[in-house]
Amino acid sequence: MKACRKIYAALLAASFIGFGWGGCNISEAAKNYHDVAVQADYETDAVVSGHDAADDPAIWVHPQNPSKSTIIATNKQGGLLVYDLKGKELYNVKAGKPNNVDVRYNFPLGKEKVDIAAATDRAQNNGLIIYKINSETGELTNIAARNLFAKMKVVYGFSLYHSLKTDKYYALISGYEGEFEQYELFDNGEGKIDAKLVRSLNIGSISEGLVADDEYGCFYISEENVGIWKYGAEPDAGAKRVQVDSVGAGHLIADVEGLTIYYARNGKGHLIASSQGNNSYNIYDRRGMNSYIGSFSIDDGKVDGTNDTDGIDVISFNLGKEFPNGLLIAQDGENMNGTEKLNQNFKIIRWEKIVQAVSGVELDNTVNPRKLKKQ
Repeated sequence: MKACRKIYAALLAASFIGFGWGGCNISEAAKNYHDVAVQADYETDAVVSGHDAADDPAIWVHPQNPSKSTIIATNKQGGLLVYDLKGKELYNVKAGKPNNVDVRYNFPLGKEKVDIAAATDRAQNNGLIIYKINSETGELTNIAARNLFAKMKVVYGFSLYHSLKTDKYYALISGYEGEFEQYELFDNGEGKIDAKLVRSLNIGSISEGLVADDEYGCFYISEENVGIWKYGAEPDAGAKRVQVDSVGAGHLIADVEGLTIYYARNGKGHLIASSQGNNSYNIYDRRGMNSYIGSFSIDDGKVDGTNDTDGIDVISFNLGKEFPNGLLIAQDGENMNGTEKLNQNFKIIRWEKIVQAVSGVELDNTVNPRKLKKQ
């Protein structure tokens, strides 16, 4: 149904809903129609597993050569995938059933500082898996001190958080029934990372999308059928929260899924959300009350567009000649090659395309994610 997005808005009037037009169901066309659309530059290799498998990506920035940065993504039927920036698969790590993944830099481990990737695992562990990222090759090595179990019934959403106030690192986990748990990550003294529970609360209902803003010391979570909430990310922040946007009355159509942060200088930048119900991506101001800026879709081009997106990630930093202004990556729930349906994958878009398409969006390629500053 991706081609239906080009139907004129006039054909989407309520009087047409439920009738077919040119091979497209108008109600489906209305769901997919957007005034603003971009096209992907690249797509990743499809995940090896069929059905609903690809879920969430995270971008890792190479410390010496940003053009060698990688994309780490979840195949929730069986592992973590590592791609280059054009989507070629480099590594396939067998790792339970990881659902959501995130990256942080310079974790103090023994006498060195390492970059880590961590994810929720819905296999036997029903908890947390943690990997060291090789600073040269991007390969992943398991460095969890033990099987790290969550207390909730089913782990779901995930984000890492690095406190610029205390220099401590945390794993944030949401559950299938609205649970939330925060774990402090620490060096166990033997070159491994262990975790301890430091906070728990209830979001209300099923919640998956999770992202922490390290500079502002807060995190955002998407309650799928309700909207987006903002909480304090320090372990003593309690349950106080503010609603950023809502389903129905606001700019979101359920499910509300992936969340990501675009960092710009002086505390500027954006919160971005996947509004799965209308196959769009909402952009908000990162500051203050997170005012809504605009939305866009990813339509068919030299590669196909996206439908039913779960996880997203964005990087504002200069990644070299191919991505001088960073990129956005989005999971595609319906990966198509013409009329052939393939296994799911991820679509990669140069950030400047979104800046050109949506008025009021920042472009700042100078913020190194290894050198964030407390706001």
